[in-house]
Amino acid sequence: MFSKYVTVDGLAINYFHTGRSTLPAVTPALDRGELLLFLHGAGSNAHTWHHQLAHFDARHSALAVDWLGHGRSGSIEGLPDLDAHVRFTAGFAAALALRPSVLVGRALGGAVAVAFALAHPDRVRALVLVATPARFDIPPATLETWRNVTMGRATQPFSTALFSPKSGGAVMRECFMEQVKTDPRVRYTDLLACEGLDLTPRLAALRVPTLVITGRDDHFAPPDRAADLQSRIAGAQLVVVEDAGHMLTSEQPAAFNSAVEGFLEALPR
Repeated sequence: MFSKYVTVDGLAINYFHTGRSTLPAVTPALDRGELLLFLHGAGSNAHTWHHQLAHFDARHSALAVDWLGHGRSGSIEGLPDLDAHVRFTAGFAAALALRPSVLVGRALGGAVAVAFALAHPDRVRALVLVATPARFDIPPATLETWRNVTMGRATQPFSTALFSPKSGGAVMRECFMEQVKTDPRVRYTDLLACEGLDLTPRLAALRVPTLVITGRDDHFAPPDRAADLQSRIAGAQLVVVEDAGHMLTSEQPAAFNSAVEGFLEALPR
């Protein structure tokens, strides 16, 4: 899996991509199969999609972007709200001259995918909404904890509640190592962007093929809330991955990838 930089709004933005590497100023070839654009969740980074990029490299083109201030991308500040994320994603897609893509977003990334599809329908082939509820409920205690972390009053927490009880320690350690790559101040900004986020009024307007996928043991977007999201999007499909929680793309990558493959196969050509 290769990574490159592209300049968006004067800042260096990192992305991982499938296919062959290219010279620094040359956009990699992304012309095989469908083009998948992976959008990570709050406080996360693009490398969390490495299981997916490795899998889809066989038949499709894919790339995963680090939001501002995440992973290897520039800036020490996150994007403040959903609209800012959509503008950033549009700038990123324009900078690489991306063809219409299948947007694959987890949680905050899923919300961005929905908003982007409504703002730029001609640039979206389909949506895969991962662990994404229609309404985001961030507990006040969580916000307070991360606020205290940013002020040096508390150490950075790591919650095993993000995982299925059947997930092993190796998966949790991997996800923790990804978590600490993001400055807590940026994670806190992400959480504020999620607070009170309600996609419900927008969902009926979606007109692209959509797959909603969540883990059986996800507490943030449990199956009933995923089903609620699916019911509000015309023609949307729902897949629930067993033995997986909120981090299902790392907990059960084979099952997740298989579900997405089946969805891609059925897309109209």
